[in-house]
Amino acid sequence: MIMREWDSLGQFIARRRKYLRLTQEELAEKIGVSKSAVAKWETNGGLPDRENLRRLSEILSVSVDDLHRIIRREEVNAADLEVNITPDVIAALESYGYKVIRPADQDQD
Repeated sequence: MIMREWDSLGQFIARRRKYLRLTQEELAEKIGVSKSAVAKWETNGGLPDRENLRRLSEILSVSVDDLHRIIRREEVNAADLEVNITPDVIAALESYGYKVIRPADQDQD
């Protein structure tokens, strides 16, 4: 199965579900989870566990490996994000008790 590079797992699940003309409720019934679990996955609010990924792969007619590739790509993309926080934001966070770990601080730990 060819998947677009920008797909998140949630977008992929929603698109395949709609392609198969299933409602969230119907997909949930086939997997054995609640409709809210499917909605949560489709909005990237969480990931299905191993058994639910297996069931999803069967129902959506894709391999578990394909689903794992999407998940791994999401994790890599999230790790590539650069965060640029100004000193004012750091000061505000620290004033609320948060510990801000700067990249230079991480190297010393």
